[in-house]
Amino acid sequence: MLYIQLIGVLAFCVWILSYYRKEVRDILIFQSASNALYFIHYLLLGALSGAYLSVIGILRNIFFLIFKKSKKIVGFVFIIAYILITIVFYEGLHSLIPMFAGSIYIIYMLKDEKLSLIKGELACKILWITYNIFVHSYSGIITETILLVSCVVQIIKIKSTKK
Repeated sequence: MLYIQLIGVLAFCVWILSYYRKEVRDILIFQSASNALYFIHYLLLGALSGAYLSVIGILRNIFFLIFKKSKKIVGFVFIIAYILITIVFYEGLHSLIPMFAGSIYIIYMLKDEKLSLIKGELACKILWITYNIFVHSYSGIITETILLVSCVVQIIKIKSTKK
Protein backbone atom coordinates (compact mmCIF):
# COMPACT_ATOMS: atom_id res chain seq x y z
CA MET A 1 0.00 0.00 0.00
CA LEU A 2 2.89 2.38 0.70
CA TYR A 3 4.11 2.22 -2.91
CA ILE A 4 0.66 3.31 -4.09
CA GLN A 5 0.86 6.40 -1.89
CA LEU A 6 4.42 7.06 -3.12
CA ILE A 7 3.17 7.11 -6.72
CA GLY A 8 0.70 9.78 -5.60
CA VAL A 9 3.55 11.78 -4.04
CA LEU A 10 5.57 11.52 -7.27
CA ALA A 11 2.52 12.74 -9.23
CA PHE A 12 2.33 15.66 -6.84
CA CYS A 13 5.99 16.56 -7.37
CA VAL A 14 5.55 16.67 -11.13
CA TRP A 15 2.35 18.73 -10.79
CA ILE A 16 3.97 21.29 -8.49
CA LEU A 17 6.77 21.73 -11.01
CA SER A 18 4.14 22.70 -13.59
CA TYR A 19 3.31 25.86 -11.61
CA TYR A 20 6.84 27.12 -12.07
CA ARG A 21 6.75 26.87 -15.87
CA LYS A 22 6.16 30.10 -17.74
CA GLU A 23 4.37 28.89 -20.85
CA VAL A 24 0.89 27.35 -20.83
CA ARG A 25 2.22 24.64 -23.18
CA ASP A 26 4.88 23.59 -20.66
CA ILE A 27 2.38 23.69 -17.79
CA LEU A 28 0.08 21.32 -19.68
CA ILE A 29 2.93 18.93 -20.55
CA PHE A 30 3.99 18.65 -16.91
CA GLN A 31 0.39 18.24 -15.79
CA SER A 32 -0.12 15.47 -18.35
CA ALA A 33 2.86 13.58 -16.94
CA SER A 34 1.42 14.05 -13.47
CA ASN A 35 -1.99 12.82 -14.64
CA ALA A 36 -0.34 9.65 -15.96
CA LEU A 37 1.05 9.00 -12.49
CA TYR A 38 -2.28 9.82 -10.88
CA PHE A 39 -3.94 7.32 -13.25
CA ILE A 40 -1.68 4.56 -11.91
CA HIS A 41 -2.19 5.75 -8.31
CA TYR A 42 -6.00 5.79 -8.49
CA LEU A 43 -6.14 2.56 -10.48
CA LEU A 44 -4.13 0.76 -7.79
CA LEU A 45 -6.43 2.23 -5.13
CA GLY A 46 -9.43 0.89 -7.05
CA ALA A 47 -10.74 4.45 -7.54
CA LEU A 48 -11.79 3.97 -11.16
CA SER A 49 -13.53 7.30 -11.69
CA GLY A 50 -10.39 9.18 -10.58
CA ALA A 51 -8.17 6.90 -12.66
CA TYR A 52 -10.07 7.23 -15.90
CA LEU A 53 -10.69 10.93 -15.48
CA SER A 54 -6.91 11.31 -15.14
CA VAL A 55 -6.59 9.74 -18.61
CA ILE A 56 -9.20 12.17 -19.90
CA GLY A 57 -7.09 14.96 -18.35
CA ILE A 58 -4.07 13.84 -20.38
CA LEU A 59 -6.09 13.72 -23.59
CA ARG A 60 -7.69 17.08 -22.79
CA ASN A 61 -4.28 18.72 -22.42
CA ILE A 62 -3.01 17.20 -25.67
CA PHE A 63 -6.10 18.33 -27.58
CA PHE A 64 -5.92 21.83 -26.12
CA LEU A 65 -2.30 22.05 -27.30
CA ILE A 66 -3.04 20.73 -30.80
CA PHE A 67 -6.36 22.43 -31.50
CA LYS A 68 -5.75 25.91 -30.10
CA LYS A 69 -8.11 27.55 -32.57
CA SER A 70 -10.99 25.25 -31.59
CA LYS A 71 -10.62 25.51 -27.80
CA LYS A 72 -14.33 25.94 -27.10
CA ILE A 73 -15.26 22.88 -29.15
CA VAL A 74 -12.48 20.83 -27.55
CA GLY A 75 -13.61 22.01 -24.11
CA PHE A 76 -17.22 21.05 -24.80
CA VAL A 77 -16.19 17.60 -26.09
CA PHE A 78 -14.11 16.92 -23.00
CA ILE A 79 -16.80 18.06 -20.60
CA ILE A 80 -19.08 15.53 -22.33
CA ALA A 81 -16.28 12.93 -22.00
CA TYR A 82 -16.03 13.65 -18.25
CA ILE A 83 -19.77 13.13 -17.90
CA LEU A 84 -19.73 9.87 -19.88
CA ILE A 85 -16.75 8.43 -17.99
CA THR A 86 -18.44 9.34 -14.72
CA ILE A 87 -21.64 7.56 -15.78
CA VAL A 88 -19.76 4.45 -16.92
CA PHE A 89 -17.58 4.20 -13.79
CA TYR A 90 -20.06 5.59 -11.30
CA GLU A 91 -19.15 4.42 -7.79
CA GLY A 92 -21.40 6.69 -5.76
CA LEU A 93 -21.87 10.41 -5.28
CA HIS A 94 -18.16 10.88 -4.61
CA SER A 95 -17.39 9.86 -8.21
CA LEU A 96 -19.10 13.06 -9.39
CA ILE A 97 -16.40 15.17 -7.74
CA PRO A 98 -13.61 14.55 -10.32
CA MET A 99 -16.09 15.24 -13.12
CA PHE A 100 -16.86 18.66 -11.67
CA ALA A 101 -13.16 19.36 -11.03
CA GLY A 102 -12.23 18.49 -14.61
CA SER A 103 -15.09 20.52 -16.07
CA ILE A 104 -14.20 23.58 -13.99
CA TYR A 105 -10.58 23.32 -15.09
CA ILE A 106 -11.61 23.22 -18.75
CA ILE A 107 -13.57 26.43 -18.33
CA TYR A 108 -10.47 28.16 -16.94
CA MET A 109 -8.27 26.63 -19.68
CA LEU A 110 -10.24 28.47 -22.34
CA LYS A 111 -8.48 31.73 -21.47
CA ASP A 112 -5.10 30.14 -22.30
CA GLU A 113 -3.10 32.10 -19.74
CA LYS A 114 -1.12 31.03 -16.71
CA LEU A 115 -3.12 33.00 -14.12
CA SER A 116 -6.39 31.56 -15.40
CA LEU A 117 -5.03 28.00 -15.27
CA ILE A 118 -3.90 28.47 -11.69
CA LYS A 119 -7.24 30.01 -10.66
CA GLY A 120 -8.95 26.98 -12.16
CA GLU A 121 -6.60 24.76 -10.21
CA LEU A 122 -7.54 26.52 -7.00
CA ALA A 123 -11.18 25.48 -7.38
CA CYS A 124 -10.21 21.98 -8.51
CA LYS A 125 -7.88 21.33 -5.59
CA ILE A 126 -10.72 21.72 -3.10
CA LEU A 127 -12.77 19.17 -5.04
CA TRP A 128 -9.85 16.72 -5.38
CA ILE A 129 -9.13 16.93 -1.65
CA THR A 130 -12.73 15.92 -1.02
CA TYR A 131 -12.50 13.04 -3.52
CA ASN A 132 -9.24 11.82 -1.99
CA ILE A 133 -10.87 11.68 1.43
CA PHE A 134 -13.59 9.40 0.02
CA VAL A 135 -11.15 7.04 -1.75
CA HIS A 136 -8.57 6.98 1.08
CA SER A 137 -5.78 8.53 -0.96
CA TYR A 138 -3.78 9.88 1.95
CA SER A 139 -0.96 11.08 -0.26
CA GLY A 140 -3.63 12.72 -2.44
CA ILE A 141 -5.11 14.60 0.52
CA ILE A 142 -1.70 15.88 1.58
CA THR A 143 -0.47 16.72 -1.90
CA GLU A 144 -3.68 18.41 -3.03
CA THR A 145 -3.62 20.54 0.13
CA ILE A 146 -0.02 21.56 -0.59
CA LEU A 147 -0.96 22.24 -4.22
CA LEU A 148 -3.85 24.38 -3.01
CA VAL A 149 -1.43 26.49 -0.96
CA SER A 150 0.96 26.61 -3.92
CA CYS A 151 -1.87 27.89 -6.16
CA VAL A 152 -2.55 30.71 -3.73
CA VAL A 153 1.17 31.59 -3.59
CA GLN A 154 1.44 31.57 -7.39
CA ILE A 155 -1.65 33.75 -7.78
CA ILE A 156 -0.25 36.28 -5.30
CA LYS A 157 3.12 36.18 -7.06
CA ILE A 158 1.62 36.71 -10.53
CA LYS A 159 -0.66 39.51 -9.35
CA SER A 160 2.20 41.28 -7.55
CA THR A 161 4.40 41.21 -10.67
CA LYS A 162 1.60 42.71 -12.79
CA LYS A 163 1.38 45.83 -10.62
